[in-house]
Amino acid sequence: MKKPGILRLSLKGRKRFLRLLGDSAKVKGLRSGLVTLPPGEEVGEHKTEKKEEVIIILKGSATICHHKNKSVRVAQHTFVYIPPETLHNVKNCGKKYLQYVYVTGSSK
Repeated sequence: MKKPGILRLSLKGRKRFLRLLGDSAKVKGLRSGLVTLPPGEEVGEHKTEKKEEVIIILKGSATICHHKNKSVRVAQHTFVYIPPETLHNVKNCGKKYLQYVYVTGSSK
């Protein structure tokens, strides 16, 4: 049986959503995507159910709303951890495009 190899993807462009992991037979439990939002846009409130989520801000700044209207503002080059069952939303609060990578994985 052949071992899966390394998967390499480009993070260039301004497409609103680009799936990075999840459709590949090489991936077991991770899901990932590149999100690009213009100023004022938001992803929409959602919950990743029993999965943990990591958000890595590549460009711009965001407000991450969670837990009954609490929010945290995050800048470029910031890593954010979101626990399972956390209702949250990502909003572009800056004047430039927001670009970030999210990664979800099953919690134990």
